[in-house]
Amino acid sequence: MPKFSDEEKALLAPYVTSTEDDIFAVKGLDGMTGAVYARYSRAPGGFRETLLKEFIREGAIDAKKAGDLIERVLIAYGDDSVGELEGAHVSFESISTLVTKEIEDRRIGGSPIEQSTRYVFYDQKDAEGRYRYYRDPAIMASAHAGAYVETMDFIFSTYCELIPPMKAYYEQLKPLDAAEYDVNGDGVKERYAELTDEKQQKAFRITYQADIRSKACDTLRALLPLSTLTNVGIFGNGRFFQTVMTHCYSSALPEARDVAARTHAALEKIIPRYVKRAKANEYTIETRNAVRTLAQALFAGIAPQEAAPVALLDRTATEREADDLTLALMLYPHLTHPLAQIREVVKSLSDEKRNAIIATYIGNRKSRRDRPGRALEGGYPYTFDMLVDYGTYKDLERHRMASQERQKFTPLHGFSMPEDLKKAGFADRAEACQQKAIALYERLLSDFPEQAPYATLHGNLVRWTLGINDRALMHLIELRSTPQGHPTYRRVAQLMHKAVAARSSWRAEAMKFADHNDYFWSRADSEAKQRVKEAELEAKS
Repeated sequence: MPKFSDEEKALLAPYVTSTEDDIFAVKGLDGMTGAVYARYSRAPGGFRETLLKEFIREGAIDAKKAGDLIERVLIAYGDDSVGELEGAHVSFESISTLVTKEIEDRRIGGSPIEQSTRYVFYDQKDAEGRYRYYRDPAIMASAHAGAYVETMDFIFSTYCELIPPMKAYYEQLKPLDAAEYDVNGDGVKERYAELTDEKQQKAFRITYQADIRSKACDTLRALLPLSTLTNVGIFGNGRFFQTVMTHCYSSALPEARDVAARTHAALEKIIPRYVKRAKANEYTIETRNAVRTLAQALFAGIAPQEAAPVALLDRTATEREADDLTLALMLYPHLTHPLAQIREVVKSLSDEKRNAIIATYIGNRKSRRDRPGRALEGGYPYTFDMLVDYGTYKDLERHRMASQERQKFTPLHGFSMPEDLKKAGFADRAEACQQKAIALYERLLSDFPEQAPYATLHGNLVRWTLGINDRALMHLIELRSTPQGHPTYRRVAQLMHKAVAARSSWRAEAMKFADHNDYFWSRADSEAKQRVKEAELEAKS
């Protein structure tokens, strides 16, 4: 361990948590830590010695040297791993729910957290008294503007008007006096009338209101369109953000390109050297368009078949079968057909057409950074093809230890009507929203094909495929089948587990914490536990 003088310790103290211990954290070097690490990887000394010798000049950090080093390493030498040594927190606020998937689906190097439709009512209006949904500038400047606003206002007003009666519906099912919660942590659920402590009575009331609210949120989120404005906070490293921005710059969705530019402007103030290479990728754009054209030509006149909500495809046994799956995955995002059907069509194609799919998907790579898409990740032990509501999709697609592809969002696959909306007598109002969404989608499709999905509702079905291994699937199924999970994604997790069991009993048995029970008041116990934790924290303070 190096020994530093008192003067050196004073210089280092603002930037490290210890000047003596061999294990320490770095602080106060936002945007420059990566430069020191990049140099220290090729220096004989440690981080602190490198910092002192090469980056501190006259008692202060030499920002120019740090910037020049990152420029040289990242740009001249292309050392991408250095981009993972510096990070930033970025808030994406008042962006559409649609564009969140363009950001969050970059799986590696970023940790997103999104405003939850399970806890927040989207009944607020902006400063101009308008419902909070994205208004695409091109649509608003077109002849479709009136229909767009009328449809979105109808859907949002329906959503807002149903909040009080749905809360009342759940209050009738579980009146305050009949509710039972363990708010004191003794393992026994009590009713409100049995509590005498004022703090416990308050905790009970808070738990009850949260219980009712969450049930109403869970049900009514099915009506929210993908135009809904939301917030996402992300911590990510420089390489992640550069990937996100390159993807969004290359997107056909105008909002995504706008998000890329604004993100770039923000990060240039924090980690400028790490995001300098972010720009539209012509290879990505060209190959995407070419594969879309080819896929639609190959499947012209072939209607999509009916498919189960959760389908587990057979394992591939031969190299030819593995190729069938990979080629099917290449076409999948550009079609509306189930993956199994696409694979069957691919099987029957001539070698000439199969080779055309491969050549089109690989495209004209001009550098190693021109990378083909995720179809080349095919071949997992499990390949699921699912047709589930958007709310379920967005909760399950967060699992990063997997490969995912989805087809375009659309209201045309159908609507998953929440059972409680039926029982409460509001199915007709939800159906009216669905019909309005379809009409707007079809109206926009010819002129604005990329923006038309803004009309898709959270309750509309999404077709997507998930490739995953046993360990990652164990995590997904056991996490997403817990009692506090949303009923729709709990049901999908249970179906996935049953599909595994049909193939391999011991693998399913290893997933021993998969929960196949039904819980109507799914978050009652978790809310009560939260009150217990809050009471414990208050007692300590």
